Amino acid sequence: MHNYIIESSDYVVIQSKINEILKKNNLSTDMIIKYDLLETPISVVIEDLDTYNFLSTNKVIVCDNAYFLTGSKPKGAVSHNEEELEKYLTNPNKDNILILICDKIDSRKKLLKLIDKNCILKGDIIIDDLLKQNLEDYKMDFKTIKYFINYCENDNERILNELEKLKNYKANDKIITIDDINEAVIKLTNDNIFNLIDAIVSKNKKKAYSIMNDLINRGEDINKIIVMVSDQFRLMYNSKELLKQGNKEDKIASILNVHPYRVKLAIEKGYSYSSKVLLTNLDYFFELDYMIKTGNNNPKLIFELFLANL
Repeated sequence: MHNYIIESSDYVVIQSKINEILKKNNLSTDMIIKYDLLETPISVVIEDLDTYNFLSTNKVIVCDNAYFLTGSKPKGAVSHNEEELEKYLTNPNKDNILILICDKIDSRKKLLKLIDKNCILKGDIIIDDLLKQNLEDYKMDFKTIKYFINYCENDNERILNELEKLKNYKANDKIITIDDINEAVIKLTNDNIFNLIDAIVSKNKKKAYSIMNDLINRGEDINKIIVMVSDQFRLMYNSKELLKQGNKEDKIASILNVHPYRVKLAIEKGYSYSSKVLLTNLDYFFELDYMIKTGNNNPKLIFELFLANL
């Protein structure tokens, strides 16, 4: 068993590297125990590493935000006894694996000398290969793969999320084409959505109409626009409420089962609106969705009426 450092801030890269470590050591995901080192002292982690596991022979301790490897300390983060960690690494528990995750390693850190250089995993990943692995028995030619990656703006998490939607969309023949991507994959970006949300909340009808029409003229489906705006209102509201309860961003992401970066954006954008405003607008979109799904209504007309009544 070895100890590892993963240097990356990309969720998909981190998960891929963890999976590689598990596979290499013939371990499973149910052996993973997670800690956030912004909140938990390294002494607690070491105590866990040195404690016998009654349920399994091995433990895989994954520590997010190992900021002390970067040479800087985020505001509000707990302090760590690095000497205690150095002492553990010189005589680690052979049954367990420690995985430290940080976005940028300070090469001057003494701790690095205690980790096998082959166990310091950089944040590089070939998304083409990862995409092919996740295709399973589906077919997508080289040209379509490249088109899909560019279409998703090289966002690794979005690529894999949208791939699952494509697989459901093409479950019958299992052949994914460029036309399928254009038909089933949402092209909307966070900027589009947040600008539209700003216009809706501020009751700026003219701006909201302009953004909506621009998206439609670029080939966006009005149903997708409504779904994404509704989802974002929901994420902002839930994130704000969980934050009030004292939860950190990573904990909120875990509870809501979304990428931490999406939670970070939702919290930042949500500061501008009260919970009441977010909930009110979320209710509006529930009504819109209900009207569209239960009648022979024109979604664009319904949305325009909603904007007109702002």
